[in-house]
Amino acid sequence: MSFKSRGHKLYVSVMVFISMFALSLSVVLAPFAKAENAPLYTWRDITIPGQGDISESRVSPDGSKLFVLRSDLVSGSVNLLVSANDGASWSTFAAPEGANGLLVSSDGSKLVVKGKYGENAIYVSTDGGRTWVKRNSFVPDTARVLMSPDGSTLVTYWEHSLYNDPMAVSTDDGNTWVPKGDEYPDYVFNGGKMARRSNDGTLRQSTDYGMTWSAIGGSAGRTSFSSDGKSVFDGFHTSIDGGANWVQLPEYPIDDIRNVVLSGISNDGKKLFATFDGTPTVPVFVSSDGGKTWQKWGDERVSFSSVSMSADGSRVFATSQFTDPDYKSVYRLAILPTPTPATPGGTGTGAGGTITPTAPSTGSSSTSESSSTTSTISISSGKKSEKSSSNLAETGSSVWLVGGLAIVVIAAGGLVLRKRP
Repeated sequence: MSFKSRGHKLYVSVMVFISMFALSLSVVLAPFAKAENAPLYTWRDITIPGQGDISESRVSPDGSKLFVLRSDLVSGSVNLLVSANDGASWSTFAAPEGANGLLVSSDGSKLVVKGKYGENAIYVSTDGGRTWVKRNSFVPDTARVLMSPDGSTLVTYWEHSLYNDPMAVSTDDGNTWVPKGDEYPDYVFNGGKMARRSNDGTLRQSTDYGMTWSAIGGSAGRTSFSSDGKSVFDGFHTSIDGGANWVQLPEYPIDDIRNVVLSGISNDGKKLFATFDGTPTVPVFVSSDGGKTWQKWGDERVSFSSVSMSADGSRVFATSQFTDPDYKSVYRLAILPTPTPATPGGTGTGAGGTITPTAPSTGSSSTSESSSTTSTISISSGKKSEKSSSNLAETGSSVWLVGGLAIVVIAAGGLVLRKRP
């Protein structure tokens, strides 16, 4: 056979191999393309038992419990309703008279409420709302009360003080209070960290329980911080470094944005919710991809009095109650679906092989979620496939051995073929 003929056959063989390899590769990389599609929240109505007005609702930061304050306007009594199964069933406990300003720790074990007007007191529960202890020192009726996610730090200050009274901090469940600086935080985090937005829009932070403050970054709108203080959302931008640097949202959820009324952001900065002023027929928007795309919840004429998000963003709890017939009382929970893990390493035969994607679980946890989704792919081609090196979540590349060749998949999209040793 001539050299030219052998070269032509070699060329044809190489082109056939490349074509078959490209087709196989498209199948191999399909799970990675699918992984970029943002999961969608599922909203569902829930039933809250009892009679009376629902004034406040919260989801615990770890997502494990729902809390509702329901008051009887005639008797003045207040009940605390708690659900540990996403609203399927509820436990009811007596709350302090006039209870308001509900604060919930990460796991829902510690609760704080302000008492009725004239008491100048707060009430603290360390057993999930079953029993309450009254603390009535240094907490005037007009004071604002904040709590760190772990429940270790309480902060109180007069929101409209004319005398620049210092705020006070308690680390013993409100039994004693220590005056601190004269700047008032909007958010209190674990370990003595705090954050606030000054009148000129500058974000400021403290790491010593409010004694000293420093500027974080430039001007921002009405801001929401994640429970760990790292992610920030102001309706138009997000930050994952506490507000030092910002990224503008690629698209807005609605055309007519006048003002963000309520908003929230998860610890990883990817899950968001927002309600906007001037748009009563489209009250809530949620995003699970950092604001790249948004879901609109309903067209009911509803204005929300209480919306909250779990720290990992897996749950958004919203309640609103109206007597006006033009509006609708709504109690809803949005849940971000958790991928069902699949067993890697399928055993197929023939050239096609098997592909088994797996993704990490996103259960209710107060810690931030992993920012990477790992897909484990097993390919069989007559011989049992072998996997070496590290996965994409760890090194950015993965190696699979197929028919004597090592296929190296690079996160950036590059490919390398090398003969199996």
